[in-house]
Amino acid sequence: MIKKIFKILYLKINYNRINNKIKRNNKIGVIPIIIDCELTHFFIYVEPILEEIKKISNIHIELYYGERNKNTGNKYLYYNKQNAFSIDLYKYIKGNIVFLSPHIYPKGPSSALKIVLGHGICSAKFSFHPKEYYENYNIYCVSGNLQEEKIKRSLKLFNIIEKLEVKNIGYPKSDKLFNSIYINKQNEYIKYNFDSNKKTILYAPSWEDGLSLREFGISIISKIIQNNQFNLIVKLHPCSLVSIKDISYTGGIDWEKEFLIFKNSKNYIFYKSADINELLHISDIMITDFSSVALEFLLLDKPVIYLDCPKFENTFKTVYKQFNNLSYSELLADPLCNAGRHVGLINYNYNKIIDDIEYLINNPNYKINERKIYADNLLTNKGTSSKVYAKMIIENYYKFYNKKNN
Repeated sequence: MIKKIFKILYLKINYNRINNKIKRNNKIGVIPIIIDCELTHFFIYVEPILEEIKKISNIHIELYYGERNKNTGNKYLYYNKQNAFSIDLYKYIKGNIVFLSPHIYPKGPSSALKIVLGHGICSAKFSFHPKEYYENYNIYCVSGNLQEEKIKRSLKLFNIIEKLEVKNIGYPKSDKLFNSIYINKQNEYIKYNFDSNKKTILYAPSWEDGLSLREFGISIISKIIQNNQFNLIVKLHPCSLVSIKDISYTGGIDWEKEFLIFKNSKNYIFYKSADINELLHISDIMITDFSSVALEFLLLDKPVIYLDCPKFENTFKTVYKQFNNLSYSELLADPLCNAGRHVGLINYNYNKIIDDIEYLINNPNYKINERKIYADNLLTNKGTSSKVYAKMIIENYYKFYNKKNN
């Protein structure tokens, strides 16, 4: 009982403090922007936008950080712990605010202009979110034409197409890939102690039960390393690297520890950083199962091997049941939901992974036309989306509150 009382007092003190700051912002013409920081690794999707907003002349902003756990916002370049607070306070926060979230699940403050931006390009594995998630937001930002089609299909399904504005803006995380930031591969080979005469393979699986990491991830890496023909990078989904107490994400396995058996292997790295851009640049072939990061690789006109994982169908029918009106076979064939599987090489037996890698090396034009057509519809504003986002957020802030106050 005493703990409950202290928690209530703590929350009240904090939401009064934040509300007073926001009230002061509104009074002096500063735009308060709350960033949802429930998951630490999501900073890479938001930060490029914040950097561009900071560059806009005559615009002053103050950033606030909604955290699930203390300091989950501390990855941000502009992090200010004095402006960080628990996501439990969202329902108490008031004023003229921008609420910016890299995922659709948080509700945010009721008075805010609420904007959701994706943490993936045309997210895979499901065809829609439940209706109430869409209804929480004013603006849904998409990366390109395919995702716009997907979201509008969902909104029509729920008969709310007029209630949520969909903006086709691009994918800020990928801007650097198209701005000549990564030019010299040789420097990256030296950095990772790779052999520049070998092709570089990137294994980037998703995290769910039934997918390749949990089913045969260690075995497939072992086969590639033993073959000794390639440089190899293992980049796990951030959810696979959270605490093993979070069984749904990790299966109760410490994956970083599991991969220590390969730490002394030549031409191999286990990459832990959240930002994958550099890896996309240096790699020649990606191996994944059902991760939307494959779409970022396809944007660079590079081939992907998709590991077929039949056991994932059970996860699809249970965990993702509420997010789909498609059968599993329909999902695998749907370009809006399948992470590009239809334009890649599908591996049905991981024991033959070396054969598939060699096939793509020897047949560089495999599905190249289909891949290019698909990739052309994945991304809008290549290399400039952060600037477009920044301008859109500021313009819509004034538009939203001018309309609301008149």
